[in-house]
Amino acid sequence: MSVKSGLRLFSLVSEFVDRAIGADGLPPPVRQKLLGRQLRSIGQMTPALLAASLVVSVIFMVLTWNTARFWPIVIATGTINLLHLHGAFLARPSAWSREDGNAGQTVTRTILYALAIGTMWGVVLNLLPVDQSSTVRGAATIGVGGLLCVSMMALVNYPQALAAFTIPLIIGALGTILGLDTTPDLWAQGALLLAFTFIMVMITFNHAAAFVAHRASETLIQEKREIIGLLLREFEQSNSDWIWGFDADGCINRVSGGFTAATGVPEDALIGADFVYFLSCITPPDDPLMAHLERDIVERQTFQDIELRVTADGKECWWSLTGKPAYDEGGAYLGYIGTGSDVTERKLAERRITMLAHHDPMTGLLNRTKFTEQLNSCVARLERYGTPFSVMFLDLDQFKSVNDSRGHMAGDKLLVQVARRIGELVRDTDMAARLGGDEFAIILPNDGDVDGLARLAGRLIDEIKEPYAIDGDQLTIGVSIGIAMAPVNGTRPDQILRNADLALYRAKADGRSLYRFFETQMDSEAREKRLLEAELRDALDNDELVLYYQPLVSSVDEQPTGFEALIRWNHPIRGLVAPAEFIPIAEQSSLIVDIGDWTVEQACLAAATWPEHLTVAVNLSAKHFRRSDISVGIKRALAISGLAPHRLEIEITEGLLLENLDEVILKLTEIRELGVTIAMDDFGTGYSSLSYLLKFPFDKIKIDRSFVDASSGDEVARDILKTIASLGKTLKLKITAEGVETKEQAEFLADIACHQLQGFYFSRPLDTIDMPHYLLTQVAPQAPAVKAEAEAKLAALAG
Repeated sequence: MSVKSGLRLFSLVSEFVDRAIGADGLPPPVRQKLLGRQLRSIGQMTPALLAASLVVSVIFMVLTWNTARFWPIVIATGTINLLHLHGAFLARPSAWSREDGNAGQTVTRTILYALAIGTMWGVVLNLLPVDQSSTVRGAATIGVGGLLCVSMMALVNYPQALAAFTIPLIIGALGTILGLDTTPDLWAQGALLLAFTFIMVMITFNHAAAFVAHRASETLIQEKREIIGLLLREFEQSNSDWIWGFDADGCINRVSGGFTAATGVPEDALIGADFVYFLSCITPPDDPLMAHLERDIVERQTFQDIELRVTADGKECWWSLTGKPAYDEGGAYLGYIGTGSDVTERKLAERRITMLAHHDPMTGLLNRTKFTEQLNSCVARLERYGTPFSVMFLDLDQFKSVNDSRGHMAGDKLLVQVARRIGELVRDTDMAARLGGDEFAIILPNDGDVDGLARLAGRLIDEIKEPYAIDGDQLTIGVSIGIAMAPVNGTRPDQILRNADLALYRAKADGRSLYRFFETQMDSEAREKRLLEAELRDALDNDELVLYYQPLVSSVDEQPTGFEALIRWNHPIRGLVAPAEFIPIAEQSSLIVDIGDWTVEQACLAAATWPEHLTVAVNLSAKHFRRSDISVGIKRALAISGLAPHRLEIEITEGLLLENLDEVILKLTEIRELGVTIAMDDFGTGYSSLSYLLKFPFDKIKIDRSFVDASSGDEVARDILKTIASLGKTLKLKITAEGVETKEQAEFLADIACHQLQGFYFSRPLDTIDMPHYLLTQVAPQAPAVKAEAEAKLAALAG
C-alpha cells in the first residue's frame, strides 16, 4: 500500500470515528479547541504508558535471559521505551502552549507514535518463545492485557490514537496465538481477546462521545461568555445604547457613557440622584407613560421598551427604557438594572412614514390608499345621512410622449406642476389624489351640482393645457376627465369608480381634452364590449375568422400584382363583423397576438396557391407587433406555407413608430433580413412620416385613401399626391394608392407614376369563393397551370 493510500485510509477512519463520537458537526474553531484538549489528555497519561511499557519490557527481558530471543527483544523494547520517552518529553506542559497553533502536526505525530509503538509491541509478542514455556505464555497474555487496559485509559479521549496503538498490538497477539498448535485453550484465548477488544471499543466510543460533548459545551459556553462580555463592554461604551441602574433606595448607582451623553449631565451629578425624580423632571407633566413606568418600579415589575418624550441637553428627543428588578442569592431586593436607547430618529421616521402612507411622495396629493379610505367614508355618510358626493377621474393626454422624449425626470417635474395646478383649483374640502402614473382623482364631498362640476372640469382642462416650463423648455399636455355622481351613478365605491372610469374612457374616445359625465348607456356599451371579447376568444377555436383579399393592380395595365389580406369575423348571430369593431377589443387583451399570427399564417397558405408573381400583404396591429416576437411568427408562417419570403408584404402604420422607435426598427430589420417586404401604411396622415423614411428604409409606402378621395376636386390634394410620387421616385420606393373608386382617380394616379392601385374601382375584397373566379378571369394568361387549377376549383365549387 502506498503512503497516499495509507493517508486516505487513515482519513476515512478518522472521519468515521469523529462521526461516531459526535465531533464532526462542531464548528471549526470549537473542533480545533476540542482537538487540543484531546491531545493534552494523552500527554497527561503518557507517563503511565511509559511506566507500563517499562514493566512489561523488563519482565520480557528477564524471561528471555540467556536465550537467542533476548537481544532482539532488548532492541525492540528499547526502541519502544525511547519512543515513549520522546513522546513524554514533547507532551510536557511547557510545550503545550507552543503547539496550540500547530495541532495538525501534533495529531500526525501522536498517531504515528501510537502506530509505531503498537506495531513494535506486536513484533515483540511474536519474538517471545511462547511455544516453549507456559510461564512465557502467561506473561505475554497478562502483558498484552495490561497494555490494552493502560492504553485504553491513556488514549480513550482520542480514539484515533487508541486504534493506531491497539490494532497492530492485537494483530500481533493474534498472530502469536494462531502460530501455536491449534488447541482449544489457544482458540479460547483468541476469542476472549477479540471479545474484550470489542467491549473496549464500545467503552472507548461512549467515553469519547461524553468527553467531546462535555468539552465542546464548555468551549461554547466560554466563547459565549467572551462574546457577551465583549458586547457588554461595547454596549456600555456606545452613545446610542446605554446601561443604567439604581439601588434599593432608588438612587442611581450605575451609568454608562451613553447615558451621560444622552442626558447632558456629568456622571458625578447623576450618581446618587433619584432615578424616578430625574425622569419626571425631563418628561412632560402628567405623561401617562411616565406614570406607568413609576408604577412598575413601585410594584417591582419588569418593564420593556417604554418610550418617553424627554427634553435632554436642551433638545426634545425620545428614549426607550427597559428595566428589571435585581435580587441577591437570598432574594433581597437590590434595585433595578436596565438599558436605554435614543429612538428619536425612529420616531421622526415614523412620523414621516405616516405622512407618506397617506400622501403621494412626489406630488404631495393623497395616494391611492388614502383616496380609497376617503371614498369609503363618503359612501358611509351617503348611506347614513344621504349626503351626495362626486368623483372625477383625470388622465393626462400626451404625457407618455413627454416621458419618452424628455425622460422620466422631466415627466416627474411635469406631474408636480400638474398636481400644483389641481390643488389650486379645488376647494379645501375637496380631496385630490394621485392614483399612479399620470392618473389623478378628486372627491368632491357634499357636491351633486352638475353645472358646478362642469365648470370645475372646464377650468381644470383649460388650466392643465397651459404650457409648462420644464428645464428651460415649454411643454404642453392635456387632460381628459370622467365624472360620476353618487347616489345617481352608484352607491358602492367600486361602482362609482367604475362609472367614473367609463366616463373618462368616453372622453378619450371622443377626442381627448374633454370631460364627460357618466351616462347609463356607457355601462351598456361596456357590457357589450365584454360580451364581444368573450365571444372573440371562441372565434379562433370555432373557425369564425375569415380572410378576404382585395387586389393590388399595376397602374400600367391594371393587371393584379398581389392582394391585401383583410380579416373579417363571421359571427354566427351578428353576421359579418368588420375589423373596426373587434380589432380594438382584441388589442386591449392578448387576443391580438393570436389573431395576428393566425392572419399571417393563413395569408401565406393562401398565397402559396397563387401564381408566383402575386404577392400578399398583411397589415399588422401595433399592439401585436410590440407584444410578440414578430419575426419568429413570420418565419413560422413562411415555413408552414412554403411561400417565398419576397412574396409576403408586412404593412405597418406610423403609430407603431411613435413609441420605442429603436426597438421597433430592430424588429423591422429582423423581418427585412428574412426577405420580407416592409411597407408604411396610411402614409401622409401622421406628423413625422418623412422622418421615419430616413430612420428605416421601407420598401413601399401606401398613400392614405383620404388624399385619393380629395384628389377628384381638390387641386391641393393633387399636388400632395404628385409630391409623394416624386418622393417615392427619389427614394426608390414603390408607391401604392388605396381607395381608388373612379376611373379619373386611376388615370391621374397612373399619370403621376404610382406603381400600384387598390380600391373598389378594380374589385371589392374577395372571399374564398370569389377568389378562384377572379384568378381565372383577371390573372394574365402566362400562368396556365394556375388557370387550370382555378378552373378546377370553380368546377368543384359549382358541383
